Amino acid sequence: MVGVGIIFPTVSVDAIDFAKRQCLLVLKDDRTPERVRQYYDAKTNYAGATFAGLEPNASDEITATDLLAVTTLSVDIPVLAVRRILEDEAIQNELREKLESLPSCTLENTVERDFPAMEEFYDLVKSLLVKADTKSSNAWVTASKITARKRPALFPVRDNVVCKLLGINRLGDRAKDWVVFRELMRDEEIRAVLSSTVSKAEAVKDERTVKFDLEPLRQLDVALWTAESKWLFPDEGVGRPGASVRR
Repeated sequence: MVGVGIIFPTVSVDAIDFAKRQCLLVLKDDRTPERVRQYYDAKTNYAGATFAGLEPNASDEITATDLLAVTTLSVDIPVLAVRRILEDEAIQNELREKLESLPSCTLENTVERDFPAMEEFYDLVKSLLVKADTKSSNAWVTASKITARKRPALFPVRDNVVCKLLGINRLGDRAKDWVVFRELMRDEEIRAVLSSTVSKAEAVKDERTVKFDLEPLRQLDVALWTAESKWLFPDEGVGRPGASVRR
């Protein structure tokens, strides 16, 4: 039973429908399987499955390995934030408490009562970055990547590239973004086309060494980001201002 007064943040049907249409356009693009495969090519500088898969990955704490993994998505962790996260016992205990409070389900299976714990963990991580003088335009992106590293099936990687593509960059609320991603992952057509896209990328026979992420939410992020990144296929003319080599 959902707790009294706890509801999902309100996002308009139009915003969700637009995001779904954009998502399907990308996933049905014949070029997407090749983009995805190149992203997961171990001989490139793209993060591939290293971001989520770099070991060890303790579920109950943020470690130096986590911070290293996050840097593969081309963000810097301020030195002060590193010290706080890795050396401050009080902060470590608080992070551990927030991690233990997170739901043990995937984003698409969350219910209203799960979001407050997600918000508390995300907000704590972001506060550690802001107080460490992270540029205000980047703190939310870095916080998104740290939380996604710890729970890749629960937190989507949010950045300007993907948020602009989905039309959610103006929602101005991390939980509203999660609602949109939740609806994307609950959509049967999107899940089916995503699975087909990854299967096509896996089925290619070539000399590349590839290792794919296992979580569909991560796979979706990769498909969306590679479709918009001007760095992966610059000759296609895709990409938006502010696109970053985060992979």
